[in-house]
Amino acid sequence: MGLWVAQTAGESSWQEGWTIFYWAWWLAWAPFIGLFIARISKGRTLREFILGVLIAPPLIIFIWQALFGGTGLHQELTASMGAGSGELMTLVRNWNLPEALFATADALAGNDVLGIILSALLIFLLISWFVTSSDSSTLVVTTILSLGDEEPLARHRIFWGICIGLVAGTLLMAGGLKALQTILMAAALPMSFVIVAMTLGLLVALCQESSIALMKLGKPKPDRSRSQA
Repeated sequence: MGLWVAQTAGESSWQEGWTIFYWAWWLAWAPFIGLFIARISKGRTLREFILGVLIAPPLIIFIWQALFGGTGLHQELTASMGAGSGELMTLVRNWNLPEALFATADALAGNDVLGIILSALLIFLLISWFVTSSDSSTLVVTTILSLGDEEPLARHRIFWGICIGLVAGTLLMAGGLKALQTILMAAALPMSFVIVAMTLGLLVALCQESSIALMKLGKPKPDRSRSQA
């Protein structure tokens, strides 16, 4: 898919938004997110890290997409005016994603008490996502600027949190967020080589650690009778 080239304007817009350029967006964020994950995972074993970071979150997302995505698809496929003619698809086409989310929740749970509880849970999840994202970003920025200090000062985190919020608000109001995204995607190309080198370094370190562990296990046990004598 990465070698596919769009032929029409519609295909070009789709390719720029959802294929190889979207992968570049995640590559640009990899060092930032990786530093935060490494910071909160200190002291855990490799098995715990794989379970808690690489398996559990995708599994939760899989369940989420199956429930809400399946409900949204069923809602549109069974629309009264034909497939794709429902209210949900209209909201998505108009890029009104918040209303589309709550419309899907209403179709899943209805407008009774269960629907109210589900809508409140969605609002709580959105707020917690924004708060944790902001907190993690300020932690990473202050950690880098303090030259790796694991416990940066609170006033520094508050200062950079305010600065990040002001920059984000200014870009949203000025319409410059698209340019920032383009710069990040352009920076992802050299960063991809760095990530490959880091991956190779991790593999070498794991092999060396495994060899050292095997050597320790292969050492003969000391003769306690002789030592006591």
